[in-house]
Amino acid sequence: MQCKSIGLWLGWLAVVAPLVFMLTGCEVESASRKIEIHPDSATIKYGQALTLSALNGYVYTWSLSDNTMGTLNTRQGIQVTYTSLTDPATPVVQVITVSSTFSDTDASDTGSNAPVVHTAEAYITHINSSNNPWTSE
Repeated sequence: MQCKSIGLWLGWLAVVAPLVFMLTGCEVESASRKIEIHPDSATIKYGQALTLSALNGYVYTWSLSDNTMGTLNTRQGIQVTYTSLTDPATPVVQVITVSSTFSDTDASDTGSNAPVVHTAEAYITHINSSNNPWTSE
């Protein structure tokens, strides 16, 4: 008798679990949120490195506004390391962009969703290596 009860329970679970995933979906909540980069801003000097992480997307592609100012250790993935290659006389800003392509969805949507490219930016200010942030000039 106990084996039948367990069998019925497992059978019910095998039918209901996929239905729950189909009805709720795993992408709905995250697809409706904007992707982010953390940190979204920083100040660095020549030779310093900074780790950036992306959130709320799926497959990430990273790019730089100026490839001569710095380098990324990879152009794909949830996390990258940016290294400064410039020692400017005056502060300059590098824009690091991350993009992720996925479908937007919300509770009122009734049709199919075409993929949309979502982007986020981080602003990295490069300062001269002789600048000392601990002293006022």
